Amino acid sequence: MRKRYLQLRSLATLPIAAMMWIIMNKHQKNLVDADLVQWCEWKRMNKTVISFAFLIANHSEFRSVLYRRMGYRRILFSWWLRPMRHLYINTRDIGGGLLIQHGFSSIINAQKIGENCKIYHHVTLGYNHNLEAPTLGDNVEVCCGAKILGGVTVGDNVLIGAGAVVVKDVADNSVVAGVPARIIRRLDGVRDLTK
Repeated sequence: MRKRYLQLRSLATLPIAAMMWIIMNKHQKNLVDADLVQWCEWKRMNKTVISFAFLIANHSEFRSVLYRRMGYRRILFSWWLRPMRHLYINTRDIGGGLLIQHGFSSIINAQKIGENCKIYHHVTLGYNHNLEAPTLGDNVEVCCGAKILGGVTVGDNVLIGAGAVVVKDVADNSVVAGVPARIIRRLDGVRDLTK
């Protein structure tokens, strides 16, 4: 019954998804397309127009990132399909392929987020007392409850463990955990942690 409801809701959202796609510029479309690829891999769906409509209709965290990418054009749609209430995104420079999984109670306040990043729930990317915000590289996975504070730089291909508090720079190809976070393992070669 629930599956049928989700399918019907997705079909009803199809015209809105088409309008969203039409009004976005080329750069926005490229970013949203990369997001869609990540989400479809996570949900084990084929990347189609229907899957785009499904994500818009049924995943408010996907809508939140989509609206952030659309800029002022989001006003046309956000009154009907609301973004996630408890997901705060205040980052302008977000690379393609961002996947916010269960973004409940997450605050994303970064200088920059690289490509193909995955962020779970209860995550804080925030300022320190000097109003410096973190920078995330490509293929970074931030597990639930993790905090990245201040003007730190998190390198490429990094996994930040659940509950970790990152207050120092993190080198490429590493796994960090703990309070304060420290490197617990180095990754051999470049590996895409988002898959």
